[in-house]
Amino acid sequence: MIYLVVGGSKSGKSSYGERLAKELDNEKNNLYYIATMNPYDLEDLKRIENHIEERKDYGFKTIEKFKNIEEIIEEINNKEKILYKTNSTKYIEKVNSKKEESLDRVDIKKCVIFIDSITSLLTNEMFDGKNYNKFAFEKVLKGLNLILESSKDTVIISDYLFSDGIIYDSYTEDFRKALGKINKELATIANVVVECSFGNIIIHKGKEESAFEKVYKRISNGN
Repeated sequence: MIYLVVGGSKSGKSSYGERLAKELDNEKNNLYYIATMNPYDLEDLKRIENHIEERKDYGFKTIEKFKNIEEIIEEINNKEKILYKTNSTKYIEKVNSKKEESLDRVDIKKCVIFIDSITSLLTNEMFDGKNYNKFAFEKVLKGLNLILESSKDTVIISDYLFSDGIIYDSYTEDFRKALGKINKELATIANVVVECSFGNIIIHKGKEESAFEKVYKRISNGN
């Protein structure tokens, strides 16, 4: 299933999405955090540090991916191989059981993939050094679709940047339009769409989905 969580800056969307992803991970060992923020200053580094602290007990396997999200499935496979090899006991068990070939592949259909965030990913693709790609959203959507077609569940975090009524410079306006197109497309195909706003959780789509209904109740009850 596809879960889209949107909200403004510091709305709690990432924390909510992390809890949602954790609850969806029935296998308890197939939870991947795709971190897309490329830190530009101390504030960004502090935000990343806070996110790492918040999710430290969730069991995420983190992969930093600032661009080229379409490569993430292969990187998850590579990540799993590295994880096996750094856990000598598990690695030896796999080799002794003559299942070494399984080290190279992961059953993506059992994985829960958490992507935080589309906003940072689009920024990195759209403004690459001195290069500016007005149509980077097309590449982002194509890459996301590859993930959505492959994983068991995908939780996607994105920003809502469209309510202040200010007209910005052309680059910023192009960025907002591109993010809007991505959000619109994701909201259309998502099974569940959640908005985080001033501490409130607003379900715009999918509350009737049985899988989400159970998870939503657990999160709401603080379990």
